[in-house]
Amino acid sequence: MDDQSTIITVVVTLVGALSSAKAWDYWQSSADRKAKAKRAGEAETHLYRDDLREEVKRLRDELREVYRKREEEVRKLQDEIGQLREDLATMRTRVEFLEKENQDLKTREQ
Repeated sequence: MDDQSTIITVVVTLVGALSSAKAWDYWQSSADRKAKAKRAGEAETHLYRDDLREEVKRLRDELREVYRKREEEVRKLQDEIGQLREDLATMRTRVEFLEKENQDLKTREQ
């Protein structure tokens, strides 16, 4: 019976020690450290993911800007082509007129 009461005393002492405020603080701080380490690992993963998202957003913005500039240049080129067509039509008319006038002058001289 002496051994049994010693075992009971040890068990009660262990339960008391494990449930004491210091033990609770230890277990709580241990759990907090583990949670903090897990959050730090997740934060690193999220940081990498967020960096990728920012890079994709930056590249999309650059692509939109390039497309906008390209469309602007295409419009300018189309305007220039239209103007060149008008100038060409004007020049053709002038050449036709000058050729006709030149032909008239040649026929008068003869």
